[in-house]
Amino acid sequence: MSEDEVEKVVKITVLFFGQLSEQFGTKTLELPLFEGATISDLANRLQISEMLEKGTKVALNGDFCMPDVEIPDAAEVAFLPPVSGG
Repeated sequence: MSEDEVEKVVKITVLFFGQLSEQFGTKTLELPLFEGATISDLANRLQISEMLEKGTKVALNGDFCMPDVEIPDAAEVAFLPPVSGG
C-alpha cells in the first residue's frame, strides 16, 4: 500500500454548549477524523445533523462557519444550540 492510498487522520477538539453538553455528558471531546472531513461529516458522526438544520450554529477555531467547511488538523469545533428564553 502506498502513502497515497493511506487516508490521513487529523485530531480535533469538539466543544458542546447548552443541551448538547447535557446530551453528550461532557463539554469537550477529542476525536480523530479523516483528513478532508467537513462539519457536516462530523455532525453525521455525532448523530446531530438534524440539530444543524434546526438552528444549531457551528464555530471553527472561533469563527462561525457553514457545515460544508473542511476541518483542519488540531481544529476546535464548537456546536452552539439556539438560545431560548423568555
